[in-house]
This record gives sequence, C-alpha cells and structure tokens, in this order.
Amino acid sequence: MKPLILGNIGDNQTGMYIFKTFDELLSDCMAIDVRKIVLDSGIKLGQDVIIDELQKMDYDPDLVIVLKGIELSIKTVEQIKKMFPKAILVNWFFDKYMTIYPVWEDDLFLKYVPYYDYFFCSLKGIADKLKALGHENVRYLDEGCYPPFNKEVYLNYYQQRNYGADVSFIGTIGYTKQHPNRIPILDRIINEGFHTKIWGKISCEMKLLPDTIKNCYTGTPVINEQHSMVAQSSLINIGIDQDLDLDMGHSARLYRVMCAGGFYLSTATKGLNKMFVVNKKGAKITGNEDLIIFYDNDDLIQKLDFLLEHQELIDQIRLNGQKKVVENHTFKHRLEEMMKVIKK
Repeated sequence: MKPLILGNIGDNQTGMYIFKTFDELLSDCMAIDVRKIVLDSGIKLGQDVIIDELQKMDYDPDLVIVLKGIELSIKTVEQIKKMFPKAILVNWFFDKYMTIYPVWEDDLFLKYVPYYDYFFCSLKGIADKLKALGHENVRYLDEGCYPPFNKEVYLNYYQQRNYGADVSFIGTIGYTKQHPNRIPILDRIINEGFHTKIWGKISCEMKLLPDTIKNCYTGTPVINEQHSMVAQSSLINIGIDQDLDLDMGHSARLYRVMCAGGFYLSTATKGLNKMFVVNKKGAKITGNEDLIIFYDNDDLIQKLDFLLEHQELIDQIRLNGQKKVVENHTFKHRLEEMMKVIKK
C-alpha cells in the first residue's frame, strides 16, 4: 500500500509516530502537515493551499489517512476523493469532540463521517455511539506508543532530580468541560502532602487556578524524550480521564508513560481491565498488575500512601506494564490491524 497522511505532523507526536511507523512497515509513505498549512494561511485560504499541495506532489496514494480532520472542510474532503478516486479514504479520530459538542450530538460532524470509507475512532465508546446512529463505516482502533520516541531513556543525576517527583501528572489542566475533574483531584493530592509536579498546558488564566496547583506547576509541557524522563523518574504517574463511563475512553498518554517504564495509577475508566491486568475494587495490590486503578478520591489517597511505602511493588508493576505495552500496544500493532480491516 502507498499511504498518504494528512494531519498534524509538526508537533512530533501522534502524526509523526504514524508516519514513521508506516514508513518502517511499507518503506513508501507521504505526509502533508495540514495543521501547519491552516495555521499559516487560515482555515478558509488554507483549504486551497492544501489542494495545491496535493496537486503538486509526485505521489499516487492508494490509501489516504486523515488524522482527526479538524483542518479540512467537507468540500476539501470531496475534492480529495475526486483527486484520488482509487484510494481508500480513512479518518482516524482521536477525541470526543470535533467542536464544542460531543461528536454524536454535533450535526456538522455527523455530516462529515459518511464521506470516508472507514472512520476509525480511538475511543471505543465513541465508535459505539456513532454506529448506533447508523454509521456503518465506523470502527474502533485505539492509539498506542511509538517506542523510538517513547522508550525509556538515560537520566543523569540532575535530570532525575529535575523531572522526578513522588507523584506527577502530565496533561492539560484548566476549567473546561473536557477535563472537569483534573484540578479537584490534583488539588486533593497536593493538599494531602504528596510531593507533586504538574507538566502540561493551562487552558485557563493562571490566576484562576488554586495556589496549590500554581505551586506544583512546572510551566513546561513535555513530549517524547522529556515526557519519558518525567514518566520514569517519577514514582507514580497519575492518569485522570475525562469520561470514566466511555468504553476504552482512556488517554493515549497511558501508552507513552508505560512505554518509558513509568508506573501508572489511573481513574477507573471503563475497559482498562480488558487490556491490562488491574486491581479490582477493594482487592489487595499484589505486584502482578500492569497498572493500578483508584476507584474514588479517598481510595486514591490510600493507594498513594500504600504504594509509596512499598516501592518494590511500584517497580514490579511498572516493569509488567512496560512489557505489556511494548509487546501489544504500539502503533505498529495498530497500523497492522488497520490494514487487515481495509484489505478485507
């Protein structure tokens, strides 16, 4: 197959992981950073620039993969279909939102889905909701890690101290409906006295954040090597998902943390027990788990206390999780699964 990827490539994260994995699997892949085009030219003019770039390239894909597609109008998608009539057109959607509404309530988004031959959703709960609305082209396909960028890295003494903490959180925080529970949970952890560092972006004015959060906020978003340094030098990495009842609705950050050998303590997001060995509610932590789940905020504090007093369990569980992710949950596994579906 000759894939063409249209997405956000310049941030060196998901789009780049997919491009490099395809290049390794097929030795023939092309990518256009449509995010950069739209940021440089604006959403309206950017549509013409995208089409011009497609017309100029010396490449005839038989598979076009749009990553989320927030940069493309429906008209542009129609033009792409006409330009490459023999190509299979795929969208890989990584979110619950396209605009301000959940996608199953977004009328504009629902008009957008049928233009694709396959519409892959990285959150199974989203795929299920779209299928229930009659979209038969929808499939579930999770994200993963990309070991060359997400693997465990060497840390010197200074880096260990700079990036490490008893408890770390990597991700965006702020007062938004996308992440309503992050600030209360982190505030509780900090007020309980745990040495905490917060890495990521702020989606509101800094002055609106509690002083506890401000004091633990590093001011630095981290990706790839720095992300791995935080994950592996912190004793516990907290995962706070937005919608615990959304099947397989966990953040893809889980894979990156665990790929680096980080210990992951997660909200009780539906479906995690299908993919990993986890602790059941009220059960004793044994060291056989791949990651640990907390079931409410009091349970979270109890688990933090227990785990930090039993670092041998932290070490065993993080190694279990790292092995599970590297052997089963990389982008290579996901793209092979995608190609199997398409070839059928």
